[in-house]
Amino acid sequence: MGYSSSLIQRKFKDIVGKRYDSVLKDYSEFLLTDEEMVVPEIRSILVPLDSFVHDIGDEAIDVFSAYDATISLAYITDAGVIDLLKQTLGHESAEEFRAKKEEYGQRLLERTAAKLEERGFSTQTRMFVGHKGDDVARMAKNHDMVALCRSYADGESTGDSVSPIVLRLCQRVQTPALIY
Repeated sequence: MGYSSSLIQRKFKDIVGKRYDSVLKDYSEFLLTDEEMVVPEIRSILVPLDSFVHDIGDEAIDVFSAYDATISLAYITDAGVIDLLKQTLGHESAEEFRAKKEEYGQRLLERTAAKLEERGFSTQTRMFVGHKGDDVARMAKNHDMVALCRSYADGESTGDSVSPIVLRLCQRVQTPALIY
């Protein structure tokens, strides 16, 4: 903790006086270590999409441009919803719902990939039926960063609120996460 320790030494030694060592010890968990201050190399970014994500904003794309990374777009239709529809409305209604979601997902993937490719990014697309939280956490292990729309997997998020699934994913994944 060389840098952080020296920063505290210079900044706060005169303020806390003899309590410097105890302050350093008490607040050490809030300070970045030298290893944590190293910016990780980002070569691949996972961007999960669903019916609640309508676009990737320019601000997120500007952040992506700081990295020489391939962007993997994944459209996920919720398997739980399809199962529920099968149980309540029948197989035919569930298949109709799935087909409509996949049609929307294909258009969203094409539109988003085109927007990113216009800005010079290499993209990969993927579409499947799965569990939005679990599958994103599993796929994140193969990427250097995860970019999550604040409304991902939650149609009830309004304005600046963040989806509970997005918050849970940020806690679960080991890779850096960007919420846009």
